[in-house]
Amino acid sequence: MRKTLRKYLPHPDSLRDHRALRWLAPVLSHPRLWHLHRRSVALGIAIGMVTGLIPGPVQMLLAALIAIPLRANIPAAMFATLYTNPLTFVPLYILAYQVGRVVTGDSTPLALPPGTNWSWHALANMIPDTLAWMQSAGSTLLIGLFIQATVFALCAYILTLVIWRITVTLAWRRRSRSRKQSPADKTV
Repeated sequence: MRKTLRKYLPHPDSLRDHRALRWLAPVLSHPRLWHLHRRSVALGIAIGMVTGLIPGPVQMLLAALIAIPLRANIPAAMFATLYTNPLTFVPLYILAYQVGRVVTGDSTPLALPPGTNWSWHALANMIPDTLAWMQSAGSTLLIGLFIQATVFALCAYILTLVIWRITVTLAWRRRSRSRKQSPADKTV
């Protein structure tokens, strides 16, 4: 699994030597930021789950900035933010509002976000309209987002550790079986 991932991930040296990122080379040189270790990858995915709920185009940047001081895997953190996209953003925020309503006891129903007709003018107003819709939800949405982000991050962290352990255990067993079969094949 690591070999497959390493093929698709950029090499840390190429990022550190990139003209725009060269000034960050001392910060980006820590090996845990790039190493595929179960804890750093799990922490990176948890960070990505939290920053993925932040609206706007800064999700990946914030995931990388948070991953650096926590020594989490930067590619995992940035990749995990992709669970939110234009199709999943509104349902996730409606779910967060519903969670916030349960916790706060708020009985105010959430109005759906304004619909977009596919014109350039509507697309230009989409982000301000969405932010105004979120602001109208108030503290109920913020409480729900906090709870949702915490649950998503904890579940993602634990699930990553469990899947990693299962994958490694299966690989150990497969290698052990192949080593036991190899000497028998040679004697026949």
